[in-house]
Amino acid sequence: MIKLTTNKEFKTRIRVFDIQKEYEDFTHLVQQGLMKKEVGEILSNLNLDRSGEIYTCVDFSDLEGTRLLGFKLGNLLRSSKVSEAYIKCKNPNLYYLLEGVLHSNYQYLNYKSNKEAEKVIELSMNESHKQSIEHLENLMKGVFTARDLINTPPINLYPESYAQKVKELFKGSSVEVEVMDKQQIKALGMHALLAVGHGSSNEPRFIVLKHLPLPNKEHITIVGKGVTYDSGGYALKPASSMVTMHSDMSGSAAVVGLFKALSLNNVQKNVVGVMALAENMISGHAYKNGDIIGSMKGLSIEVGNTDAEGRLTLADALYYAATKLNSKEIIELSTLTGACVVALGTDMAGIVANDDTLYEKIHQAGVKVGEFNWRLPITKELDAKLKGTFGDLKNSIPGGAGAITAGIFLTKFVEDKPFVHIDIAGVAYGSKKGYYKEGAYGFGVKTLYEYITNN
Repeated sequence: MIKLTTNKEFKTRIRVFDIQKEYEDFTHLVQQGLMKKEVGEILSNLNLDRSGEIYTCVDFSDLEGTRLLGFKLGNLLRSSKVSEAYIKCKNPNLYYLLEGVLHSNYQYLNYKSNKEAEKVIELSMNESHKQSIEHLENLMKGVFTARDLINTPPINLYPESYAQKVKELFKGSSVEVEVMDKQQIKALGMHALLAVGHGSSNEPRFIVLKHLPLPNKEHITIVGKGVTYDSGGYALKPASSMVTMHSDMSGSAAVVGLFKALSLNNVQKNVVGVMALAENMISGHAYKNGDIIGSMKGLSIEVGNTDAEGRLTLADALYYAATKLNSKEIIELSTLTGACVVALGTDMAGIVANDDTLYEKIHQAGVKVGEFNWRLPITKELDAKLKGTFGDLKNSIPGGAGAITAGIFLTKFVEDKPFVHIDIAGVAYGSKKGYYKEGAYGFGVKTLYEYITNN
């Protein structure tokens, strides 16, 4: 594990060459053919005792490239068996390189029988970075919290155990946790959430998190999809698609990770989090394709596909946020549709929004933190397709544009509050990429934190 400290100079030194500037020693290295003048270049010149210098080449205006360089640097320090190093750089954008270094720390070893104790590597820098690295470390704790939750297999993470974990995470913190059981959910009239959970022996839970440091001030609400396992219900998924469906609660994990970071950094903004937790399973009690179910809002929903379950749990969660919490604005994250992956791939989230200003702020926050997103349009034609035949709405619309119609469906439950839906189906979980290791990415924590702290 790499630990960040300040004001200690060690015998191993890391030089950071900004490609936008001129350095005599860097020019010499390029002329000797030892380095190229390319962003991401690293040259290690260490002695047997691990003293010496490591040279890196960065473009601080390229924040994502700077993170990637930090990730490579962190891995190099480990493979070179460096125990302590001093990084010589005063540029405030060193923050993003250090973020990449910290990303290299992440491991999920909870189920490994042979765990080797990881050696601590101390990476020190100028005292001027002290406040920013404390802030960064707390933010990354939030990201890692989300990743740990998502990576937990469903045999150990189901609605009740998940709710208990959330309670434990925020015990003694500034975050207030309210957990509602099945009877309380029923009393609220959350029939859509209950329908999704009918097939499981693990009963649903509804969680509200409150970080309210400013008394009598308005708040925003973050809603996260919390389907802890999705078999598809009677629209059963194939086994190969089911194996990663413990990650279908990634939206809710991002909410938990966000609140971890807000609390640790004592962010003076009022934020409420909402998570509807359920398992979508098959049994004699499970809801079926062709059912017509209710919702907290009172709208009836024709179930064309039991594998379009996330929008049903979110319908009740969003209506609760809009009416019971009187939210100023609502931002929601969910691994909602495979159609979004088809449209945008696995490096970009899709957005459906009813408010241009809120969308633009979320978009810019995502760009800055390296969690990219793109807006999908709401059209009258697609909106009209959601109208039910025997009920008020349909939960599944054939014929394409599935990522958009799912987002439009959600807008029906926010009561005209400013609303942004972020479909993270392609960016929540997967293989190694960039500065992420295989498994959960914790997508959304940084975007929401950036938006909240700067607006």
